[in-house]
Amino acid sequence: MRFTALTFNILLLCASALGITSFLNSNDQSRFKDILLSGLNSDDAGSLDYAIRGLTFLEYDIPNKNNLCQKLKTKLESQTTETLFHLGKASASLNCALQLSNTQKEKLETTITASNGVSEIFFATGALSSFGATLDAPKVLKALNAALKKDDSISSLGQAFQVASLLDGDVSSVFGRIEDVVVQADQIDGKMLQFEGGLSVTALVISGAYKLANTVGQASFISKEQANKFAEYFVSRKSVQTVKGVYYLLEVTSVLADNAFHIPVAITLASKAAVSKSEPKFQVKVTNILGKSLGSVTVIADSATRTLDDAVVLSQKQLTPKDGLFELDLMSSNPGKGVYRVALSASSSDDTRLVGNVGAIVEVKVLTKIAIEETEIGTADSDQSTAAKLRKISYPKKLDGSLEADSHQKLILKFLLRDTLTKELVTVHQAFVRLTHRESQQEIFFVAEPDVNDAYKFDLDLATKAKDFLYLSGHYSMDLIIGDAVIENPTVWQIAELQLSFATPSAGQPKSSKASEMYQMKPEIKHMFREPEKRPPGIVSNTFTLLAILPFVIFIVLVSRLGVNFSSFSFSLSALGFHLSIGGIFVLFVSFWLYLNMFQTLKLLVVIAIPAFVSGNYMLTQIAAKRRGATKQN
Repeated sequence: MRFTALTFNILLLCASALGITSFLNSNDQSRFKDILLSGLNSDDAGSLDYAIRGLTFLEYDIPNKNNLCQKLKTKLESQTTETLFHLGKASASLNCALQLSNTQKEKLETTITASNGVSEIFFATGALSSFGATLDAPKVLKALNAALKKDDSISSLGQAFQVASLLDGDVSSVFGRIEDVVVQADQIDGKMLQFEGGLSVTALVISGAYKLANTVGQASFISKEQANKFAEYFVSRKSVQTVKGVYYLLEVTSVLADNAFHIPVAITLASKAAVSKSEPKFQVKVTNILGKSLGSVTVIADSATRTLDDAVVLSQKQLTPKDGLFELDLMSSNPGKGVYRVALSASSSDDTRLVGNVGAIVEVKVLTKIAIEETEIGTADSDQSTAAKLRKISYPKKLDGSLEADSHQKLILKFLLRDTLTKELVTVHQAFVRLTHRESQQEIFFVAEPDVNDAYKFDLDLATKAKDFLYLSGHYSMDLIIGDAVIENPTVWQIAELQLSFATPSAGQPKSSKASEMYQMKPEIKHMFREPEKRPPGIVSNTFTLLAILPFVIFIVLVSRLGVNFSSFSFSLSALGFHLSIGGIFVLFVSFWLYLNMFQTLKLLVVIAIPAFVSGNYMLTQIAAKRRGATKQN
């Protein structure tokens, strides 16, 4: 039995990889329309082409067609292959009466050579085909195969598929390359496939492969699983914002929504993802990736598994068609509350092209109502010297009077939560007790925990929890808050009024009870600089100053006793400059002592030191020269 269940789960997991999780809904297509309409204002031929063809895929009646045709005509003088390609595609979509000149036609035909590469062949053949010219299939195919030998990158192969789909005759040489390129796709999370280059390259390759398969009349080398993973990738890119990106997305999804080989199926929720006794049914929508109906299909719920414990509550149950949707009464299987993974499959007796139609997963919540029963509230001594004094109360009533408790007691609340459908005791994700101080509106929350029998008990020792209350005694209101993701009736129940007394006086300032005062402007916070340290007494400063000056005074006294010889003093410019600079340096040091700071002093010292150095060097050189002259004379 365990082996069978394991095998079933593995098969279901493998099948679920095939389900497409979304499709291009009406909101997506409306946004695409706005993006494409903005492209009609562009003067670029490529943007105009992508906008016009994109709106055609949306089956939108393009406004001002005559003006657009005239706009395209003014650009027809261009000689570039790519521009002519876009002009031809756009004019064909608008049914404009534009024709190529003989010169342009000859230029395009001569472009179809291997030396010009796959890209030029793609643009040339596309332009000629759009303007109604007949393609020389053997010549084009020969040039295309030769060009692919030089460049067989993914984008080149995608363009080659598009070109070959326009040709008559045997194009199997290009058709066989589809298998080579598909195996180069990168897998993302095991759910999507894409090619390097992103949306435009992937769309070019896949749409070209299906067009070429249709031309050849054979199934492409893309498997059902690969087709579904490519479709999942394209749907995931519906947030694209550029005109070119929107066009490529619409082109490839249009091909995948209507071709002779594979039609990816999107099975998605079309109703609320929750059921209950009052609303027992949920609905799903079965469409292609453009959100269009697939005709007559049968939808089966393969299984419904509760995520909490993997309990399977139903299997192989057919959904009922209703107004284009399919609905299932999940509550008829009497499931318990929780989140369920419902595996769905869609099949059609008329259409074998459907892919991704097996094992699509939707998540549905089963909601229930809970009843609060056997509620008791009261107090008991902290040392358990006496029995607890509990009073019964029924939801949604409030306890009569006020319940008093002090720091020698503890507050007790007991209650049960029962599922109204199954009549079983249940636990919830959120069971809180909120105590609100009436004067300050200060709130404090506690968690009510269930015991092993799923009975809830809240036990609050006022002595040990006084700090959490900031020792704020007074009048409190007590609320029980019950909530869970799978219950219909989350509850806030005001149980009682309390009068709590704590042993230590309140350590906190009570908050304002008026909500309007909570948001008033607070006093401005100003930065406080550290106060400067206290200066020393004046006698200390003066004594230090005299001691600093004393060496200079001693120097003056000694010089006066010894005598000064001014006979060697030179009144040259260098001597005067040097002594003035030295004097300036002494004055700078005095200024630093009195009022300058270190940075100001260093800047000024650099200015004075340069002339002192230069003039001192010249002065010493002159003195040495005089001494050498006097020595020679002696």
